[in-house]
Amino acid sequence: MKDRRKVRAGLAAVAALCAVAAAPGTSLADAADGARAYETRGTRISGADADSDAPSLTAGRTYVDSVGPGEKRYYGVTLDTKSAAYVSAVAAPRPGADVTSYRDGVKVTLESPEGGICGTAAPKIETNGVAYPLADYASRQMDSGPASCHEAGRYVVTVERQDGSPDPERWPVELRLMVEPPVKGGATGAAPEGSWSTPSPEPPDGTPWPRRGGRGFTDAPTLGSGVWKDEITPGETHFYRVPVDWGQRLTAAAELSADDKDQSTRPLDRALALHAYNPARGLAKRGIPAAQDGDAPRTQVATAPVAYGNRYANTGSTVRAMSFSGGYFLAVTLNPPQVAPHLNGPVPVVLRVRVAGAARGGPSYDRDPVEAGFGLTAADRKAAKRHPDAADDDRMASPGSGAADSEKTALRVVGYAGIGTGTALVLGLGVWTLAARRRASAQRYGPPPGW
Repeated sequence: MKDRRKVRAGLAAVAALCAVAAAPGTSLADAADGARAYETRGTRISGADADSDAPSLTAGRTYVDSVGPGEKRYYGVTLDTKSAAYVSAVAAPRPGADVTSYRDGVKVTLESPEGGICGTAAPKIETNGVAYPLADYASRQMDSGPASCHEAGRYVVTVERQDGSPDPERWPVELRLMVEPPVKGGATGAAPEGSWSTPSPEPPDGTPWPRRGGRGFTDAPTLGSGVWKDEITPGETHFYRVPVDWGQRLTAAAELSADDKDQSTRPLDRALALHAYNPARGLAKRGIPAAQDGDAPRTQVATAPVAYGNRYANTGSTVRAMSFSGGYFLAVTLNPPQVAPHLNGPVPVVLRVRVAGAARGGPSYDRDPVEAGFGLTAADRKAAKRHPDAADDDRMASPGSGAADSEKTALRVVGYAGIGTGTALVLGLGVWTLAARRRASAQRYGPPPGW
């Protein structure tokens, strides 16, 4: 089994080397050639320059605007005295845009009718030269914040982009207001329920099933626990939706393949970024590198269990974000060649997803939370229990093709790099593969654990 894994890992690693040989002078502008940009969907709206002229956002609808460097846009939302509210902003610089880490970003703020700050978030670019969608929300909770934030009335939402960005282009912005129904009897103010002391569950092993990621939150395919594969062009971000119920926690890992003996593939460790978002598009967790020496490059996230009381936690936003059941999102970014120079052209990526823990009952809401965008449907729960069949329009290979499909996927990456990359690389690949397969021939294999 281990040697079979190395065959696949080596093929992908040599493919990456071929990609570098095929395109030696890749520039910043060329880095995201062919990369799909974030696809904004919703009603067109134009934010105002002042709160007095701010257009209104309606709960449950998605809106599309844009914001330039140093610009601040104003919107209005009407809230009652009982419901929690979440106003999210997704800012989407184009793939390959010139961005600077922890300087380029946006800030979304929710203010009360009297000017009190009810909530704010400021997602920022985390790696120089890696432009990807930035998403988070500002929220209003009934048991926290200034007293003016508990009143009914017209609140003001602002979306502000950092000044002095090297990218002069306007960034598309997707806005969404979600209003969570109050629980019967009113908010309890109970202590957080989502604390835990057990180690995070490991992402699963197994044969990956093909699933094409979405270009945004609105078209993200639904995944259950399992192992999935996709092809991502450097500079792109693919989105996936994962149903997570009350009492459950989400663990996920995105990984590439690399030969554990080939030290030249070390830059692949910076190739992947992974973010988890809650159903209201709030940032729940940033991925962290999780590979040991010799392992395939991997980025992993692990969340707290979902519990209503998490919203009152003082332990950090990553626990507070796990406050309601529903469709959580995973966003996988394949960094462009100036950050991960071994990558050029669509690359196979494996996504390992585990939803751990037994589902339990949640709070009793005054109204149906599913209609407000929270909670899970029967279809969500069904999808979460098994690998669904590949969609008819899935352009990738069908599930169940096993090792043959997996090796074809890896070989196809070599093809992306072009044939004229040097006889030595091709001969080296042949000799390396033959030796690995001879070592593997003495063992019996089950279904391949990777692609």
